[in-house]
Amino acid sequence: MKKVLTLAVALAVVSSGYLCEVNGAAEPITKKAPSISEFNIYVPKELNERQKDLVEIGRYTASGNLGSLRETIISAIERGTLTPQEVSIAIRQLYSAAGLKQMNAALATFEQLREERPEFGVDYDKLVPKRVGLSALLGNGSNSTNMAAKIKADEASTAVKYNTFRIKKPKPQNRNRSRLGKLDRELVAAAALGTRVGKSNAVFATSKKSLTELGLSPQQIEYLENMLSN
Repeated sequence: MKKVLTLAVALAVVSSGYLCEVNGAAEPITKKAPSISEFNIYVPKELNERQKDLVEIGRYTASGNLGSLRETIISAIERGTLTPQEVSIAIRQLYSAAGLKQMNAALATFEQLREERPEFGVDYDKLVPKRVGLSALLGNGSNSTNMAAKIKADEASTAVKYNTFRIKKPKPQNRNRSRLGKLDRELVAAAALGTRVGKSNAVFATSKKSLTELGLSPQQIEYLENMLSN
């Protein structure tokens, strides 16, 4: 009885396999499933705050909108996305992209702003929070305390009266930067070019290609174009 049952099962398996072949049954899927890392790839769709400020500086310099340029510079420095030195470098490199006349007008606006707001000029570092050593905080006896009080009183009498605002400490990589990075320079120039010659111009298309090669995603390029359209 067992032999008969075993034989029947074997025949059933063989016949089912034969029917699958005849009916053209699909082969089992052997395609490798995508890795988890492929699902976790993040593609930025917008520019960051620093990049937005650079775009605004480029477009307002090229268009000659000095009022908006002034507001952008104030906001960028107060939020810590750009230092005064970086703002100056960004404007100075636009002599070709924005035009010499527009660049000089933008520089004059910035210099006037620095005269009105000394904290945006040579005294900028005084407003940036800095770490102070423990010994400087604790002092060293009564003589040090008296000396510190005298120095503080002298500084108070001769100090520049700043406009009070809540300044944000720049990121470490931005604090002492002597020049803008390649992407930053290309971005501010592209904004000026797009404003001056138009987004359909071949020169602007070349600039967009350079931005893509430097790491901007297609979505970020589109975001840049939308900023220039507003």
